[in-house]
Amino acid sequence: MKLFGTYACTEMQTAFTECRYGCGGHHQPELLIVEILDSDGNALGAGAYGEVTITTLGVEAMPLLRFRTGDISSFDDQPCACGRKTIRLGPIVGRKKQMIKYKGTTLYPSSLFDMLNHFSIIKEFVVEVFQNELESDELILHIATDVSIDICESKLRPFLQSRLRIIPKIQYHTTEEIIAMQYPNAGRKPIKFLDRRNNNL
Repeated sequence: MKLFGTYACTEMQTAFTECRYGCGGHHQPELLIVEILDSDGNALGAGAYGEVTITTLGVEAMPLLRFRTGDISSFDDQPCACGRKTIRLGPIVGRKKQMIKYKGTTLYPSSLFDMLNHFSIIKEFVVEVFQNELESDELILHIATDVSIDICESKLRPFLQSRLRIIPKIQYHTTEEIIAMQYPNAGRKPIKFLDRRNNNL
């Protein structure tokens, strides 16, 4: 079975869906105006990451003007191999509310999850963000590994430096301790992102 990526929300009344070439979700301009905006509301160009913002064209009861979805993405404006010439929306890299500014670098939990999930010696993890006394974001990676801490450090730190250009604080735990962090209050869905910043408490 071949799978196709798609992106939509209730307010759009349409969806961005990949074609068989898998190069992003195709925009349907007769139904929707889409913009990628920076934090000041300025439209960004192709390849730049910002907030997906929509204006509906086919909704009569409750049309939306520059509705900010809270999702962060970018677009490609080059013609697709399938022949379509409309823009293609890239993958959603995170939510604006979850954006982390750490030592001058902008990060999203999903990008951290992708990296940690592909690092074979990490068995379980939790990403924690909080604010320091200067109200700047601080980041801690809580890690469980099945190798020694020295071996994990020697592999993980260069990996993070090459991918992120920064190295967050790392704390090591047993797998049982990480599982307990992921399932607080006997919850059923694992929580891998703990946002302890003042505006999210």
